[in-house]
Amino acid sequence: MGSYNNCASSPKHFSATAFQQTKTIKPHRLPSNLIPPYPYGERRVYKQSNRGLYGNARIRFGNNVAEKHNNKSRRFWRPNIHAKTFFSPSLGARVKTRLTLRVLKTIRREGGIENYLLKSKPARIKELGPGGWNLRWILMQTLAVQQRLNEQRIELGLEPREIESRDDIIHFALDYATPGPLNMRSRATLKEMQASIVDTFVLGDDSLANFEGVEELSDEEEQKLLSGSEDFDGSPAPSGRQIV
Repeated sequence: MGSYNNCASSPKHFSATAFQQTKTIKPHRLPSNLIPPYPYGERRVYKQSNRGLYGNARIRFGNNVAEKHNNKSRRFWRPNIHAKTFFSPSLGARVKTRLTLRVLKTIRREGGIENYLLKSKPARIKELGPGGWNLRWILMQTLAVQQRLNEQRIELGLEPREIESRDDIIHFALDYATPGPLNMRSRATLKEMQASIVDTFVLGDDSLANFEGVEELSDEEEQKLLSGSEDFDGSPAPSGRQIV
């Protein structure tokens, strides 16, 4: 009874400050059709490395050698892979990814995952892989990183670029990379992007039914036209006449 009274009279601490909610995203779930393609392409030898920060790690092959009779047997070594969650201040989200111990040490040495991703040396870009490339592109759309890149351009004597607000794209990418259905804002952004793609790539009516005497140009006819063997109206050029 006494212990109950002590528990009931103990003060309780309350806070009116709302807890800051952050998403936990996975880089390999980011929308690849929204992000420019990775310049080095997907890795074909160790495909698992496309879904994380594996650096240059690969499966290594070798032999087990018996000490007594010097017999050899084939074996392989897998990279030392771990799962780690980092907080990105620019994105306001946590990034959960698989990575090797060597990449983890590099991230700590660089001062965080953002510094690791934003380094622009060719060796670092090749080390990122498709997963790291996707995360790097989303990170570069934030206002904080755009301002940071402009400061670097000013230090190099270059003109700063105009800072654009891309919050809708960032919100859509983060929502897409989070398990579960898209929210209303992300669905509206997706419809706008689909409409802009249609307006960009469809030039008029792609059907030739409304044009009499017009047929689709074949590859052979295109080569003849580009080589200058025929006149612009499609008729052969007269002998001795020069087409300019």
